[in-house]
Amino acid sequence: MAEDDKRKRCEEVNKDMISSLPNVIIGHILSFLPTKDAMCTCILSKSWRELWRSLSNFDFDDRTWKSRIIFGNFMDRFFYVHNSRENSITKFRLRVHGNYPSSRLSQWIDRVFSCEKLVVLNLGCGIAIDLHGVAVRFSCLKVLHLEGLPMLDDLASIENLLAGSPVLEELKIEHVDCRSRNALRVCSSSLKRLTIRFTRIRYYRKDPGCRALTLDTPNLELLKLTDFVSEELNIQQLPCSLVEASVSVAFTHFFIIQVDTYIDMAVQFLRLIMPIVRILRLCETTMRVGFFLILLCA
Repeated sequence: MAEDDKRKRCEEVNKDMISSLPNVIIGHILSFLPTKDAMCTCILSKSWRELWRSLSNFDFDDRTWKSRIIFGNFMDRFFYVHNSRENSITKFRLRVHGNYPSSRLSQWIDRVFSCEKLVVLNLGCGIAIDLHGVAVRFSCLKVLHLEGLPMLDDLASIENLLAGSPVLEELKIEHVDCRSRNALRVCSSSLKRLTIRFTRIRYYRKDPGCRALTLDTPNLELLKLTDFVSEELNIQQLPCSLVEASVSVAFTHFFIIQVDTYIDMAVQFLRLIMPIVRILRLCETTMRVGFFLILLCA
């Protein structure tokens, strides 16, 4: 009897509890892993072979693959498999560092822009996206991160994204090498958290335009602004719900406006924020540009 009891206890300890769970729950557990790791579970058993196809959260980075050829072939197959069920994708992150034909990247990204159930979208590192004529319908999108994309030089594409994301709550735009000098208007009544990081612009003598940043975000609660590119900073609707703001701006020799004009503009921008915000952080460059004593003595 003792041996039988011992054998039963060993069977209970070694029992595969996870495999006995419904596939929906297993898929939810796998969604917390990087997609490549989740895919590796298909070798565990025949019952796990197709589980990765039921995932709704995806995280791709070509640096984690042995070769970019293998990565590219997998991505082609991935979107082919999900073509008939693309609306099941709720979270998508794609970072590429290799050279891929623009037509191939466009095929991957175009399918993402038709996922109406998408909630979180992160795109970064050189992905070429053309949104001209594309009807963006992100009815569930709440988090959007755009980092180092060529499309960030086409500011109309950003505005198209915002217009097609009616419930967006968090937006992050990071671009360290801006080429465009167009005006960017961030317009969203649902936006609560906004991070903008523009640190450098390429200067062209034949492009005399003045870059302007306008915030039309009346329900904003958190603002993180690092902008060494814009020559004009505007607030269209005062965000009375603003709780925390971090501002880092600076005048550069590339600007076509005079330094005095820039200082007046920066001070006016800060004067609008100060009576509202509870927590305000100003970097050293902002303190120098804005002459903080002017704010205190005004």
